[in-house]
Amino acid sequence: MTEQMILNVQGMDCAGCEQRLTAAVQRLEGVRSAAADHTTGVLEVELAPGADRDAVAARVAEAGYTVTDQEVRS
Repeated sequence: MTEQMILNVQGMDCAGCEQRLTAAVQRLEGVRSAAADHTTGVLEVELAPGADRDAVAARVAEAGYTVTDQEVRS
């Protein structure tokens, strides 16, 4: 069973931002997939069981963006 995180992210202005953020999050252990969309300001992440959710938000911040809200779905 996987979990899906939906994060609202501020600071993505272009397709390059999408690619940079997606790549940064996909490198995290336990992330099965990630997709950022600068037009909606949303990052969708699929996590393996037991993956560290806090690490996802931390990686977003490390990449220079701000998480304004997040939701987890099982």
